[in-house]
Amino acid sequence: MKTKSYLIQPTNVLVLLFFLLVVLLNSSCATKPSPFSIGADISFIPQMEARGAAYYDSNNVKKDICLIMAENNFDNIRLRIFVNPEAENGYSKGGFCDLDHTIAMAKRIKAAGMKFTLDFHYSDTWADPDKQFKPLAWEGLTEEALENQLYEHTKDALNKFVKANVAPDIVQVGNEISHGMVWPDAKVMDNATEEDWESLMGLYIAGQKAVREILPGAQLMVHLALGGQNKLCREFLDKMNKYGAEFDIVGLSYYEKWHGTYNDLKINLYDLAATYNKPVSVCEYSAGKNNIKVINDIVRSVPNGLGYGTMAWEPGRALFNREGKASTEIFAIYKEIRSNYSKQKTQPVVAPPFDRKLNIEKPIIGADISFVPQEKARGKKYSDNGIQKDVMGILKDNKFNWIRLRLFVDPTAENGYSKEGYCGIDSTLAMAKRIKAVGLNFLLDFHYSDTWADPAKQFTPAAWSNLHGSALEGKIYSYTQETVQRFIDEGVRPEMIQIGNEIHNGMLWPSGKITEKSAESFCVLLRCASAAVRSVDPSINLMVHIAKAHDLSNSVKFFDKIISRDVKFDIIGQSYYPEWHGNLDNMESNMIELANRYKKPIVIVEYKEHKKEVNDIVKNLPNGLGLGTFIWEATSPHWGNLFNRDGSTNEHMKIYPEFHKNYN
Repeated sequence: MKTKSYLIQPTNVLVLLFFLLVVLLNSSCATKPSPFSIGADISFIPQMEARGAAYYDSNNVKKDICLIMAENNFDNIRLRIFVNPEAENGYSKGGFCDLDHTIAMAKRIKAAGMKFTLDFHYSDTWADPDKQFKPLAWEGLTEEALENQLYEHTKDALNKFVKANVAPDIVQVGNEISHGMVWPDAKVMDNATEEDWESLMGLYIAGQKAVREILPGAQLMVHLALGGQNKLCREFLDKMNKYGAEFDIVGLSYYEKWHGTYNDLKINLYDLAATYNKPVSVCEYSAGKNNIKVINDIVRSVPNGLGYGTMAWEPGRALFNREGKASTEIFAIYKEIRSNYSKQKTQPVVAPPFDRKLNIEKPIIGADISFVPQEKARGKKYSDNGIQKDVMGILKDNKFNWIRLRLFVDPTAENGYSKEGYCGIDSTLAMAKRIKAVGLNFLLDFHYSDTWADPAKQFTPAAWSNLHGSALEGKIYSYTQETVQRFIDEGVRPEMIQIGNEIHNGMLWPSGKITEKSAESFCVLLRCASAAVRSVDPSINLMVHIAKAHDLSNSVKFFDKIISRDVKFDIIGQSYYPEWHGNLDNMESNMIELANRYKKPIVIVEYKEHKKEVNDIVKNLPNGLGLGTFIWEATSPHWGNLFNRDGSTNEHMKIYPEFHKNYN
C-alpha cells in the first residue's frame, strides 16, 4: 500500500504561522481574565441606620458599611431613587431614596473607592413587574409632555449628582421594566400593541438622552426581570434595537421562584451575550450561602468575557448578623470568588446547559384511578376473570403501564374536596407507592385548588386566598417544589407532571384567570410552576393540559400564548369527551394540526368513550408524536367503564391487551 506524501508549500507555512500566532495571542489574552464586578443594592441602609443600626467588620471594628463591603471584594453599589417618596402613597414619609438621601449615600460609596450604579424607578414608590405607578406630580401628562417630564427629571437629578462629585458610573433608565414603566402610558404585557411599545421606547429614549448628555462616559443598563426567560428578553431587546433605544449592559433580575432554573439563566445569558454582543449582568439576586457561587459562576462563565458581574439585592441581613457584625462565612464566599476569577487557572467550570429530552416508551396506556382509595374505603374489591386482585395488578395484567393521580392542595379545607383528605398529599403518596410497587409509571396531576379544577372552576386554595401578584407566584413555586421533592424523597418520583388541570381558561382564579384583555398573570404562574418542577428534577416530563380537543383555533390561541410568554413544557395534553368535544373526525384533525404546528408530543389525558378509536387516532399522529392516552376513572362504570359495579372487569378491558399486541 502506498502512503501519501504531504509537502508543505510556502503559502501553507504562512497560514500555519498565522494560525499559531492567533493561538498564542488568544492564549496570552486568556491569562488575563476580564474584570468581573461584584456589587450590591444597599438602598435600605440609611433607613436601617436611622433606626439605630451600625456595622462592624470581622474584627468587630465599627465602620461605614460601604468601607466594609469594599474591603470584602465588593466594587459596585447600586442605589434606587424615587421621584417623590414623600408623596401620597409614596415610598417613605421620611424621604428615604429621594435625591438628597441618595446623594448622601453615593458620597459614602465613592469615598470607599467603589463604583456607583443609579437606578431610576420613575415612580414615587416601588417599580417592578407588578407595578409601575406614575408619579403623583406627573398625573395628567401623556405622550410628548410625559417624555419631556421624564427627560427633565433625569437630567436634573444627574446634574445634581455631578455637582456633588458623585456621578454614577452606570445608570438604569427604569427598574425591572419588562412590563413597561410609568403605567398606564407605557405598559407592555402579553397584549401589547406596537403603539404601546412605541410609548415605552419613547420614554426610555427620553431618559437615555438625559444620561448621554450629562454623563457621556456612563454606561446604560437596561434592567429586565427575566433572568431565565430568553424568548421575552429577545423580544424586548429587539424592540429596543428597532426603536433606537440604547443599552451598554443587559441587566437581569434572577430570583429562583420567579425567573426559572439555573439552567434557564445560563441558556439566557449565553444567548443574549452572543446575540447582542453586549455584557450581561445579574443585577438583582437574593444572596445566600447556597446560591452566591452558583449565580456568580454562571455569569462569569459567559463566553468571550461578556459576563459583566452581579449585584446582590439588599444583602445586609446575609452579610451581617442582627448586631451588625460581618458574616465571615458569607464574605469568605465572595473572597473566594474574587480570588478565583482573577486567575486563569481557577476560572469557574460550569456544566453545559441541560439538554431536555423526552424519554417515554410508547404507547402510553394509562388510567386515572384517583377514586380508588374512596371506593376501597366503602368496601369495594376488584377482580379480573373471577380472580380478586389489587386494581393496580389488574391494570398491569391488561397492559396498562401508566397511572395518573390528581392532587388537591388541602381537600380538608372549608369547601374542599374531602374532609377525609382523599386526593391530598398523604393519600396521593400512599397511592403512588402502590403504583411504583407494581412497576407502573406515575403521572402527577396538580389541580392547584382544594377541590376540582376544570374549565368552569379554578378556585384558589383557601390558604392562598390573600395572596396576589408576586406573592401568589412565589407560593405556587414553593408549593410545587416542596411537593415534588417530597414525592422523590419518599421513593415515588413521578415520570410526568401536569402543571394544572384543564387550564385553557387559566388557574388560581381570579388572579390567574385568562381574559380577552390578558393572560399575563396566568402565564407567569405557569412559568413558576414549570420552573419549580425542573428545579427539583429537570428530567421529569412536563405536560400542559387543556380541554379543547374539539376547538383548534382556541387550542392554537392558548399554546401560542404560553409559548410566546416563555412557558417551558414538553407535552400537550387534551381532554376528549364527545358530549363536549364533538365527533372523532374533528378531534383527529385537530390533533394532527397541533402535532404539525408545535412538533410536541400529544397525549389524550382524559377520555371515556370510543376507547379503541381514541387510542388508534393518537397512535397514528404525524411523526410519531402521539404518545398515548389516559382513560378517566377506569374503575367507575359511569366514566371509564372498565369495571362493573361489583368491581369485576368487563368486556371493555379486552381492548387494551389487543391494542398493545398490535401496536407495532
